Amino acid sequence: MSDPAPLYVVGCAAENVQQDGTCSVPVWMPYHQPVLPPLDLADGTLVAFAIVGMWAIGLKARLVFRAARIGVY
Repeated sequence: MSDPAPLYVVGCAAENVQQDGTCSVPVWMPYHQPVLPPLDLADGTLVAFAIVGMWAIGLKARLVFRAARIGVY
């Protein structure tokens, strides 16, 4: 898989902004491109359920560990 061509945007440091809002020394900065392609509805739904599932497992583990520490079990 080949790397995509780098994409650059023009930026300006705060000290180079003039009173009228223009930039006296523009700088080309690399723009970070997304690594993953956009997800369709089915893939997005799977990712969302995976996130919620991991959150629920973590919550349950937290409650069990808290109960074990208190001495309920």
